[in-house]
Amino acid sequence: MSYASARDLPSFLELDRQLKVLRLLGKRGRERAASIKTQMRELADTVDAFYQLLGDKHWIFHDHLSLTAVRAVLDTADGDADRAEQLLIEYYRDPEHLTFMLLPLRKLPAMRRRLDLVDKARQDYFDGRFYSTVHVLLSVMDGFVNEFETVRRGLHARKPEELRAWDSVVGHHLGLSHAHKTFIKGRTATQEEPVFELYRNGIVHGSILNYDNVTVATKAFNRLFAVADWALAREKEQWHQAEEPVTWSSVGQQLKETFGAVREHAEVNRANREWKPAEYLPGSEDFTDHPLYLQTYELLTCWKRRNYGSLSDLMTHDLHNKHGKSVRSEVRRAFERYPLADFEIRAIRHDMAAAGTVLAVLDHSGGELVSAELRWVRENAQAHPRPEPMSGQWRLVLQPRDFLAWATPLPAE
Repeated sequence: MSYASARDLPSFLELDRQLKVLRLLGKRGRERAASIKTQMRELADTVDAFYQLLGDKHWIFHDHLSLTAVRAVLDTADGDADRAEQLLIEYYRDPEHLTFMLLPLRKLPAMRRRLDLVDKARQDYFDGRFYSTVHVLLSVMDGFVNEFETVRRGLHARKPEELRAWDSVVGHHLGLSHAHKTFIKGRTATQEEPVFELYRNGIVHGSILNYDNVTVATKAFNRLFAVADWALAREKEQWHQAEEPVTWSSVGQQLKETFGAVREHAEVNRANREWKPAEYLPGSEDFTDHPLYLQTYELLTCWKRRNYGSLSDLMTHDLHNKHGKSVRSEVRRAFERYPLADFEIRAIRHDMAAAGTVLAVLDHSGGELVSAELRWVRENAQAHPRPEPMSGQWRLVLQPRDFLAWATPLPAE
């Protein structure tokens, strides 16, 4: 079930069939079909070109990668695989890009439980502790795969053919299953020469010693995203197998949903391309009128007043999806350990189209002043990031045990 080309993906083939129907719906239908066909061709060409250039270096094209960024890498590299690899690493080394790629991992419960470790690996990555990044992410991937399915075997115990991903770009014949062959390759003799591949077995068992470099660490993040896509593809395959027989009405509904998803993806990409980061400070209407100021002020006021019910409405949808009706109790348990006496909002860093950070001074736990960064994401009800003007709401990602753990103590005023 590996694919020679992105054009062989079942969803690509199905959409192509649906476009033939759309072309029968007059001039407007033909124009829309032509536009979608162009987007499909660009997507497939980009995926195939990526694998042709970087597949032998075991880089994997995953759904978290920006098409625009990948096209820029391919155009700039101009067929030079080493240059393309360095440009791709530079993309991952941008904190904004990596943070944005990490956000969708929250959709997977078994991964969500490991996000504290992933964040520690992210910190080590940007601090240059690449050896730590590699080991932590290897443990996260092994544990996630072990928990994800009823078959209790970690990633290291899976054969390459078990990692073929249905209807996913990581299922390309040069994708995850191809890269997994080196991942699980046995290494018995001690090797001191530098390596630039993610040799899991040799690294974990101590036979490969010189892997402390940015290339291996970045490949660990790349593999993490690919494994997450594999898990989602496994779920999608099971849903597909359980679907009812196709009818004309179901085809029409699928066509409608597909066009909506394509348009939505294009809107997100356009907003991200056009976005320019901005910082807002006290003393201006732009500061106090900014949605992030208003949401943060409301959240901190609810926290101060111990109004945990209203506070829970400002938390990410992932938390609601995870805990359901008990979400308010979970929020109460998370926040009441850190009573808030007072607060002051000092700065807003709207650093991504659908994400931003608010810097606030918090007076909590008996007069202790700390400078904390509260991370917000603008998302829809499915917890997908959605920049303006798309429909969405700003919601807090982190819980207090996280942002207070990273807070900076301040002298009492």
